[in-house]
Amino acid sequence: AFLSIKLKALNSINEHKRKLAALYLTQLKNDFILPQVHPDYYDVYHIFNVRHPKRDALKEYLLKQNIKTEIHYPVAPNKQRAMIGIIDKSDTPIAQEIHETTLSLPISYFHTVQDIERVIEKMNAF
Repeated sequence: AFLSIKLKALNSINEHKRKLAALYLTQLKNDFILPQVHPDYYDVYHIFNVRHPKRDALKEYLLKQNIKTEIHYPVAPNKQRAMIGIIDKSDTPIAQEIHETTLSLPISYFHTVQDIERVIEKMNAF
């Protein structure tokens, strides 16, 4: 029932999140590796993920600023339990680096432009 109601607002939700993502994409300093944007694809930014070599320190710093972040998919594919006996013996340094540096920033339908501008301000001060 909840999803049938939310589905009616899906276009509005997606546009709002795209607007918030545009703020991150245009205002975060170059210290952060941002998602790639391709003009032929329509990203709805279910997650807005950045990368930074000091990810854990950044996460802690933001939490002290009352900004909650997440580490989605923190385990590299070859290290996941489901991959035992399949690719667990493979060396995947790029995947490992991504999983050690990735951080998901706040981006939801309930966040305002002002919320995201505050996140950007604090991140750029890091």
